[in-house]
Amino acid sequence: MGLPDIQRFFAEPPVQYLGLELSVCWILECLLQKDDYPTALTSQLVELHPHLRISETILQQAIEFLDRQGAITSYAKRCPSRGRPRRMLHLSEAVHQEARSLVTSWQRWLKEPTLNPLSGAGLMAGSNMTTSLTTEDQRLADELQVERGQLNPAPSA
Repeated sequence: MGLPDIQRFFAEPPVQYLGLELSVCWILECLLQKDDYPTALTSQLVELHPHLRISETILQQAIEFLDRQGAITSYAKRCPSRGRPRRMLHLSEAVHQEARSLVTSWQRWLKEPTLNPLSGAGLMAGSNMTTSLTTEDQRLADELQVERGQLNPAPSA
């Protein structure tokens, strides 16, 4: 590695994979606009945010989380150009207000350099990332942390 490689890093930053919390917010943002299928959510993320990616594993965990919360339902939709039906995701009307709140936090994360290392200055040492969250956002973030613990159990010693 040389100095030109470091310069290239800043000119072309590496992609960042979303964790469970951010993936849930991305899915909510998409489903507030229209029903969609999981693969399209992945493609749209790359189109709209070229520096971000979502793994299939995290995507499925986020969908399962939203399903367990009663936030989404799914249905089959046959497409003329495709043999088998697609699994479409639908955001329940009852969670639209909570979803909008989380999408606001997600959009703030995309722009805020202290929250998103790829938006500018990176994470600041000692910054408290929850200070800008509403009480409801914090409650949902806490629930996600519990879910994450259930989805990714700590290795036993």
